[in-house]
Amino acid sequence: MARHVHQATRAPPGNSRDGRTRRRSGHPPRPHPNGPDCIHTKGYELFRLPVLRRFRIGAVVAAIAVALPLAACSTGGGSSDSGSSSEATDTLNLAIPPSALTLDPAQMQPTNSRYIWGSIYESLAYWDPQTGAVTPWAAKGWAYSPDGKTLTIQLRDGLTFSDGSAVLASDVAATINRSVNTSGYIQSVDTAVASAEASDDKTVLVHFKYYDPKWVSLMGREVGVIAKASNLNSPDIATNPIGSGPYTLDTQASVPGTKYVLRKRKDYWDAESFPFSTINVNIVNDPTAQLNAFKAGQANATIVTSQQVSGAKAVEGATVTQVDATTVYWLLFLDKYGKSSNPEFKDVRVRQAVNYALDRDGIANKLLQGHATPTDQVFFPSRDVFDKDLEQKYPYDPAKAKELLAQAGYPNGFTIEIPSSQATQQFEPTLSQELGAVGITLKWVPIPESQTASIILTGQYQLYLKQSGIVSDPYTAALYFTPDGGTVNPEKYTDPTITSIYDKITTTVDPKQSIEVYKELNNYAVDQALAAPVTMTAALWATSQGVTFVDRAGLPSDIRQFGVAGK
Repeated sequence: MARHVHQATRAPPGNSRDGRTRRRSGHPPRPHPNGPDCIHTKGYELFRLPVLRRFRIGAVVAAIAVALPLAACSTGGGSSDSGSSSEATDTLNLAIPPSALTLDPAQMQPTNSRYIWGSIYESLAYWDPQTGAVTPWAAKGWAYSPDGKTLTIQLRDGLTFSDGSAVLASDVAATINRSVNTSGYIQSVDTAVASAEASDDKTVLVHFKYYDPKWVSLMGREVGVIAKASNLNSPDIATNPIGSGPYTLDTQASVPGTKYVLRKRKDYWDAESFPFSTINVNIVNDPTAQLNAFKAGQANATIVTSQQVSGAKAVEGATVTQVDATTVYWLLFLDKYGKSSNPEFKDVRVRQAVNYALDRDGIANKLLQGHATPTDQVFFPSRDVFDKDLEQKYPYDPAKAKELLAQAGYPNGFTIEIPSSQATQQFEPTLSQELGAVGITLKWVPIPESQTASIILTGQYQLYLKQSGIVSDPYTAALYFTPDGGTVNPEKYTDPTITSIYDKITTTVDPKQSIEVYKELNNYAVDQALAAPVTMTAALWATSQGVTFVDRAGLPSDIRQFGVAGK
């Protein structure tokens, strides 16, 4: 019998899938046509998993060029049926920081650009904003073979592309195969996949070289994207794609790199669950400009910094929602093999010294004004592997840091270059001061925002302050501590202990049984200072009256994070 990876659970009676009652808007519970009966495919038992009703949300994000005006907010013509004082909002206008964007399925990246491509393209799964669980979307369900080397995916009925054609298993297989064979971010995290094939119009078989525990979680992100097979070789796929998601890109109204306009598909299989008929994704390079756009009513949702909370709350009817521990900021050691001209981080004592030099409490409580939690590990507290006993492994101890540097042969310290970007600027003075106090001089080098996701692949830098969004435990482990880490482990660092632990992980197909093995990996990673985590920061979203932010689980960028008040 196959090992079952996921079986969705139904929402409580009378509630929508995110647990919010529907009674306010007068909508009764809607049963889903997919019952829990069982399908047998190619010798594997596969549960037909119920695809629960999509809660009434939608959104797309990127950011805004400051020089261009933002689209004005559109609102409905009165109060909602529930009697709420807030008006229903038909258009979502987002103002957030820029990130690299391409609509080529093989080049997707888990950045803010996901608000755009995640609306145009449908994914096999999604991450539930309330629980963080990987949940069926285009896929009804999936199951691994006993050895974990074949994953059987069953597609739901009613899927269509924006051109009206049906979504077939052959489209899914073609998208996966192209990404595996095309240089890019997805290829870097898809190393275990050998090939994908369609056994019939609704069934996809993904074949692996070895069991990859992170792959199912990636189905709810860039790896699970579905493109039309005949469109994959189109020369303009990166700018004018054919997707099966709830929105299409209005190429006439959009300005690449500046503004992206998305129109809701009325023929989408669950269109009623996405309340915004239009989403304007505007790109704003400056956080101050983002807040100003929100204050002026030109944006009705924007991410704010800890210093901007009071300013956002001053807007009449506005709400600032905090979701704790959604992002980890950590110093990434890029040369643990010591192959570069700056081989300092090969020595574990130097890496430990960096950890002792960080005043994490001060950074979280003073610099980030309490909207963060100090941490010594990169596994998130909302997941299973996080170990609270590790949180005092590296107390703030500059004297200890100096002692370790001297033992490693650097009594006078050293100077290291580190990339500077918009995401790092608020930390730069503090990190320079704290590491400088123990003898490590940081030389910040400005880099283009478009290169923030790729600059660490060049080998030019040995230290990098990275911001990583919340992910599943298997993905965290693979991303940070294995040769499959891609952009987070570009040198493909490993050692005998990591290899031994990960061998256990890749031979334990049952996720529950593997938790203790992941904890072993986490303990080793902290002890060896394979990274220098700084804080788990909170997400702070400001929304105008009528728009809600519904994320509770630290979801990666997704259209489901936004809703309409009263619905």
